[in-house]
Amino acid sequence: MSTTPNPGFARQSGARTVFRVAAVVLALLGAYLLYRGFSTFANTDLDVEDTGAPDGMLTFLGGGLCLMGALVCANLGFMGAAARYGAGETMPVVKDSAAYLSDGEGVLGVGRTVDDAPARTGRFCSSCGVRNDDGARFCDACGSALA
Repeated sequence: MSTTPNPGFARQSGARTVFRVAAVVLALLGAYLLYRGFSTFANTDLDVEDTGAPDGMLTFLGGGLCLMGALVCANLGFMGAAARYGAGETMPVVKDSAAYLSDGEGVLGVGRTVDDAPARTGRFCSSCGVRNDDGARFCDACGSALA
């Protein structure tokens, strides 16, 4: 179980679900309006003296606007998944590039391949397995003599 607090908003998962559901509803409504508007416009006899906009054209436009709204909602609903995918694809390349360009030192800790930690030297205790200091004659953990 993670003790790290959620970095998002308090109701972020609920908003994400609302955007995903709204995307599906708007896409279905938009597809229906596009079909209905196109079929109405295609079956209408155009009169030269008619100055009003055909109903089918307005319905077709409404369907297109609903589909654009569906795309916006889908983008908002799946933005986190897309960002995680993008980071997973690009970060290994960034890390390798930073390591290559900086001779293993990295840039702000990214791509660091050099280990600056001092190598621990010292003997292991044969009875408990704990590593001890170089000059130690007895184990720090169990007190037995080191060989």
